[in-house]
Amino acid sequence: MFDVDVPLLTHESKRIRLREAGGEHGLIAVGVGRAGGRGFQMLHRFAALGDQLDAAGVNLVFAYPAQSARHVQDALSVLAARYRGKPCLLLDEAGLFFGDTLPPQWHCVMRFDRDMTCIETATIAAREEGWDALLSEFLIGVLEDVA
Repeated sequence: MFDVDVPLLTHESKRIRLREAGGEHGLIAVGVGRAGGRGFQMLHRFAALGDQLDAAGVNLVFAYPAQSARHVQDALSVLAARYRGKPCLLLDEAGLFFGDTLPPQWHCVMRFDRDMTCIETATIAAREEGWDALLSEFLIGVLEDVA
């Protein structure tokens, strides 16, 4: 679903491709649909798992569609991304990264190996109770695989 060659905008207004954000053992990209959560909230909610993934060599990024710029480029989200010290909140400014439009309040999760081959995907409805537990389970599964 994601086009890994489309440039995305970082919190520092730098354009990067998804493969540039990958870690030694790959990358997990969470596509956040409109109204799916503000950038700083996502970074905070998944900070512990993000740190564990970083330690295992797998980077976690949250990518937002162009319509959600105010959710990912607001001052608090930019500050949270700067604190992480690497690209973790990305904006699809051109509107090409997501291919098919990601429905509002949905998350599409894709796990890539270090060659940017998609290993697994999941789609999670953010309006459902327990969506964050489902995303956490996905991330924990990746941790178990790389350990």
